Amino acid sequence: MTAASPSPVDTLIEAAKRLSRDEQVDFFDRFTEVFGDSEESESAALSPEWMAEVNRRIADDEAGLSEWTPAEDVLRALRASLKLPA
Repeated sequence: MTAASPSPVDTLIEAAKRLSRDEQVDFFDRFTEVFGDSEESESAALSPEWMAEVNRRIADDEAGLSEWTPAEDVLRALRASLKLPA
């Protein structure tokens, strides 16, 4: 029995996981430049109030005022609260 070849999307995701954090950010920015110019993305723009909130949170994080919880911990707690298997 031969294993199925990974899809091109799976291959890209695996390659992206091997990039440094800075390279991942650069990849994401460039990807959204190429594929994010649709009417749909323009209509999803944040309001000035939400942009101000995003900027405030970024500033707090950069000043060391934010406390982050790893996504794995959040998902584990969510699954437990919903009684879903881990």
